[in-house]
Amino acid sequence: MTELCLVRHGQTDWNFQEIIQGREDIPLNALGHRQAEESAAFLSQENWDVIVASPLTRAIDTAHYIAEACGISPGEIIQDERFIEREFGHASGKPVPGIYEAVQADDQERVPGLESEDEMRARVLEGMEHLVEAHQGKRIIVVCHSHAIKAALSAVDDTYTFRHAMRNACSNYIEHREDQFVVKAVNIADHITNEIVTK
Repeated sequence: MTELCLVRHGQTDWNFQEIIQGREDIPLNALGHRQAEESAAFLSQENWDVIVASPLTRAIDTAHYIAEACGISPGEIIQDERFIEREFGHASGKPVPGIYEAVQADDQERVPGLESEDEMRARVLEGMEHLVEAHQGKRIIVVCHSHAIKAALSAVDDTYTFRHAMRNACSNYIEHREDQFVVKAVNIADHITNEIVTK
């Protein structure tokens, strides 16, 4: 059995401001760094063999916290573009309230340049299948993005859709056994701080 844990990156300013964030390389904000540390502490309670990350800075930086906590050299983090965030086309950089309904409808006419849900599922599934083949029997963390995780879940279990919310720094567990992927746990984030409290 090979196990995958898909982890969403910590918060960025665009997440906080509710701006649609696709391939833009927006860094973690202060809360995002804290969330990455909390995710790392949570995941360090288990043993992991491999860490993979989307090539965007917010995912790589989150992966660095996790690697260090889990005793894996940050230099061993594997970057894989198949786990990059969705191409939101015309919606990228726009406020969520004004256009997200069209994104959720997977509507390329209203959102020119939008990567379709099927396209996302295909590339993320290809990435997962590659990891399973390359690291059979291992436990693998993949640090990526909300829509990449939704693509993974919905590709292997049709009870999940792109409308499922994903909290920043959440963990999602998928097992591969007997030639199939099985979703084991989704959106685990009780250990993640949602806001910084100032005194």
